Amino acid sequence: MKTIRHFTRLFLLSLFFTGMLTNSLQAQTDFNLSDYKNPDYNWRSLDFRFGLNGNNSFQKNAFQNNDVNKDYQNTFYSNLNTRYFSVRNSQYYQGSQTYWLNFAANSYHGKSVSDNSFTTESSKKYNSQHLALGANSINRYYNDKKRFFEVDLNLTGDLGNSVTKNEADQEAYPYTYKNRRNNYQVSASLPLLVGTGRIEEVQDARLAVYILDDLQKAGDLTKTPDKEDILAFASFITETKNQRYFDSRIRKIADITAIDSFLIVNGLKGQSDASYYTLINDNWDYAAGPSRSSGRRFSIGLVPGLGSTFDELKWYNRDTLNASVFETTNKNNNQEIFWNVDAVAYYVCEKPLNLYWQQSTQVNVGYSLYKSNLHTKDYVDNVLGFERDVVTNSPNLGLNMSYALGYFPNSRTNISMTAGAGIRQYWEDTKVDDDPKVDINQTNVNGSLILTCYYYFSPQLRLSVNVSEEYYYSLNKYKEAAISNSDVENTKNFASRITASFTYSIF
Repeated sequence: MKTIRHFTRLFLLSLFFTGMLTNSLQAQTDFNLSDYKNPDYNWRSLDFRFGLNGNNSFQKNAFQNNDVNKDYQNTFYSNLNTRYFSVRNSQYYQGSQTYWLNFAANSYHGKSVSDNSFTTESSKKYNSQHLALGANSINRYYNDKKRFFEVDLNLTGDLGNSVTKNEADQEAYPYTYKNRRNNYQVSASLPLLVGTGRIEEVQDARLAVYILDDLQKAGDLTKTPDKEDILAFASFITETKNQRYFDSRIRKIADITAIDSFLIVNGLKGQSDASYYTLINDNWDYAAGPSRSSGRRFSIGLVPGLGSTFDELKWYNRDTLNASVFETTNKNNNQEIFWNVDAVAYYVCEKPLNLYWQQSTQVNVGYSLYKSNLHTKDYVDNVLGFERDVVTNSPNLGLNMSYALGYFPNSRTNISMTAGAGIRQYWEDTKVDDDPKVDINQTNVNGSLILTCYYYFSPQLRLSVNVSEEYYYSLNKYKEAAISNSDVENTKNFASRITASFTYSIF
């Protein structure tokens, strides 16, 4: 707790110093970010990320009795991640589309050689591949009264396989010389909501104030911009940022030229020495974030979902019987099909208190009907030896709340404190084949307090702090339907996490 008090003092001290640094830099303190409404725009991006990683190592251990052990290892890892992202905003529509496809491959080869009274050698090879894909689509259709109908889609899928091979000069029976694993997972949900209210992204309005503030302090403006100038400039920035270019250099030239033209046309541009263009360029590169939002939104609706998982493991064994070696193949597979229907309500409020302070509130409550069917099979040499069905019904009711207060003294620094709490109640019953049903009454409670700080003293000195206090409580009551006995289990967990770092650059 002493550590927490220390970082609390650090947080308050940071607020004091950043407040001192920004008080003299406020040229548009009366501007309200909530007055900004985005124009129509459509932003699209396609990202590719390819990675390669390899490692080779050799280790030799020699002992006084002339024994020698040698270990050789080499690994290889590669991955390809692709993502398409699109966001569109207009008077009657708000939405975003995200699609991704990721592939990863991994291989490992290790060999161990022991030179004792005689030489023995063993090796292990491992190969795996993993493919993941997904889609997330959010679509809100508005009318003139800011009421909306929302249709979303969430889809995820995973496909993986791996093979492990073991070889040895001397096998200690029973000996597993190969494992093979195949698995997949697919799930989808279709939220259907109705609601009222709208939340706008307003960081472009903040960027407009950053640029105009810096230009005014440098004497590069002919007048002090008023509210209409700032709103028009912010709208122009949004339209400019969401134009599409394939060459980043051409884009930068076009963007700075467009900003310059706007200031000229609106009679704001004064002298155009080096400071004028460098200030615009610096803000354009570094003052576009962090994200700021304004507005509130309330929605209710249904979220049906469906999914399936499958996991199969095969292992190949050697064993001895009557002085002879024989091989067996064991296989286990588990397939689960599950569905849910959730009745939900969401409330989100984003409020810029002023240019430097932001508060965010989120509340969601939901009642869910959930059912799953797990089917398990075990085989020995392709002969079914064991089969089991597990059916689970788990209706549940939950409430989650969070409140965040953020401080944004400048474009490079942000400090926030987030408090969250949640409770979820489960009324679960599980039945295994024809066994008596087991009822599980479970209550989960959690709470957290998180401080995050990125403090920009200067290009040479930066501070990053993350402090979290988390509490979790779970109460489980088990009761078998055929008997009157019951069991109670409760779990309490309190965790403190602190990460802090200073970055000092010499250049």
